Amino acid sequence: MSRRPAVQPGAQPRARGRARIRGQDGSVSLLLVVAVFGLLIAVGLVVDGGQKLRSTQRADDAASEAARAAVLSIEPGNTIRGEQPKVNPAAARQAAQAYLQRAGVSGSVAVGDGRVQVRTTSSFTPSFLSIIGLGTQTVTGQASARLVRGVDQEQP
Repeated sequence: MSRRPAVQPGAQPRARGRARIRGQDGSVSLLLVVAVFGLLIAVGLVVDGGQKLRSTQRADDAASEAARAAVLSIEPGNTIRGEQPKVNPAAARQAAQAYLQRAGVSGSVAVGDGRVQVRTTSSFTPSFLSIIGLGTQTVTGQASARLVRGVDQEQP
């Protein structure tokens, strides 16, 4: 009693399960590469987009705090006499620039008509998207503050 060999000599072995279609070799590998690349781009957009939002928020926060620090630079004579407080422009500019320097943010300060306006710029380097050539990005922030007096509402 002789057993038949599993594969006849000279015959092609049959694939188990589905039959293979010629010309489709490597198509799953290419699809997988494209899908993984697309997934990495999507993750990069989410991570680096969040990083850009945080950097923009940081620039806005620095501008707000610098404007607040500047507007507190009042001329004491008017306030002591009970008059409308006035911002000391030179001291306000100096206070805002000092705050920006401590915060590590560059910016400009404009003082006029009792209002202080601060514009800031900051930069960040994307983590994922720098791989595809997206370099350092610059974000800006701005805020203004006005000195008023009053507890519940503004008083003249």
